[in-house]
Amino acid sequence: MKKANHNNKNAALKPETKAEVKRLGTRKVPKEQRMDQILEVAGSVFSRHGFHSTSMEQIAEGAGVTKPLLYRYFGSKDALYLATITQVGNHLMSGLSMLMANPNPKDRLKLIMLSFLTFVERHRDGWSVLYNEALTSVGPVGEKVAFFRTSFIEAAAKTIEELNQPGQARTLEKAGIQAVALANIMVGAVEAGARWWIQHPEIPIRDMQKMIETSLMPGLSDR
Repeated sequence: MKKANHNNKNAALKPETKAEVKRLGTRKVPKEQRMDQILEVAGSVFSRHGFHSTSMEQIAEGAGVTKPLLYRYFGSKDALYLATITQVGNHLMSGLSMLMANPNPKDRLKLIMLSFLTFVERHRDGWSVLYNEALTSVGPVGEKVAFFRTSFIEAAAKTIEELNQPGQARTLEKAGIQAVALANIMVGAVEAGARWWIQHPEIPIRDMQKMIETSLMPGLSDR
């Protein structure tokens, strides 16, 4: 009888206690790796429910950690959201400097568009977080999103200027007002296309790339 009571007691463990048992079972996972796992889960949950409707309990449960551990790592839901945006943005930015080393500005411009679409294809949850709620956020989150977006606009403006003015130095200061305007138009159009494409995953990335290039490239070059 006592044994049965002991089993019943274990079966009635609170959710937090169960999560703690799971956490202890994987305690050898390095902190950095665990934090990356948490951020991946957080990005998925934030993309489905939005920032305000997402709870730390949901993220902790999805990541297989306790809520106290979540707070110990990130401090608050706001800080976790900012960390999620930063991770997503870093994924987006990876490779952009490598693209800028391409000596052909026309090819480089196409690759900038393709890199954006590739990010959306590989990180659909991250895209939803970065370009839905976060795009209209203020404070640290809004500043972080603006930085990532501006980096793409600057890369496009430098490339458009070089495409239309061969031999110009690849600096934003050297880019004319027309190149900057066209870069903003280009990035905005690619974002709009990606928002549509994420609802139509049956469209292959190469087909989407072709549609965007066909629509935008003639207007980005006056040569």
